Amino acid sequence: MNSITKKIIIYLLSIITIFLMLYIIGFTINNDIIFPAPSSIFIALIDLLKSLDSYVILGYTLLRLLISLGLSFLIGATLGILAGRFYNIELFLKPIITILRSLPLATIIVIIMIILGFNKSPYIICMLMLVPVIYESFLNGIKNLDKELMMVWRLESNFNILVLFKIIFPLARPFIKTAYTSSVGMGIKVLIMAEFVCSTRNSIGNALVNAANYLEYDVVFAWSIIAIILVVIVENIPKLFNIRKEDE
Repeated sequence: MNSITKKIIIYLLSIITIFLMLYIIGFTINNDIIFPAPSSIFIALIDLLKSLDSYVILGYTLLRLLISLGLSFLIGATLGILAGRFYNIELFLKPIITILRSLPLATIIVIIMIILGFNKSPYIICMLMLVPVIYESFLNGIKNLDKELMMVWRLESNFNILVLFKIIFPLARPFIKTAYTSSVGMGIKVLIMAEFVCSTRNSIGNALVNAANYLEYDVVFAWSIIAIILVVIVENIPKLFNIRKEDE
């Protein structure tokens, strides 16, 4: 049995285990309104996938995620690289990052909603949660670079874009990958929560609000499955680029 087959079997066993747990919980509660049967969730999922409106909602949420993620990476990576290079910057940013990491999500949502209103809040809320994660990953990446290689390029050249993309990024790749993987999962959860609270139009969060208001909990579970699939797809985008490079 090769490694790919083994992984597929393990994934299938995990999925089967999840469905068994859902059946056990549903059988124990024995109330389709409170906890829908897996079959009802599956039917709701198929209905959502057949609806054009679902793809519009999914597209807008994905767009918000990509914008928030892109800006968060730009800010977090820039600050992380600068803090890794200059200790005074790291010292200056430490209280700010600590506060952002320590503030409860509910507090951040309320404050941002009061200041910026409902439309822009999901973007800013998502960014405030992601920037510290990305910042610390880049900071750790810079600090853990090979010291001898760092000394060589410092002696032979100044810090510039070429050094950044040819030396620092390749050496810090494991930390960048960790930052991306962590921020995607957290980003979609925070974004949907912000959309839910702000009742953002054309969003998964707002779709959850509408489903909950009409007691359509099978639809709530169906949207949750779609959100999980979205996270898996976005998380694995870098792997597609790696496969293409290997093929070339």
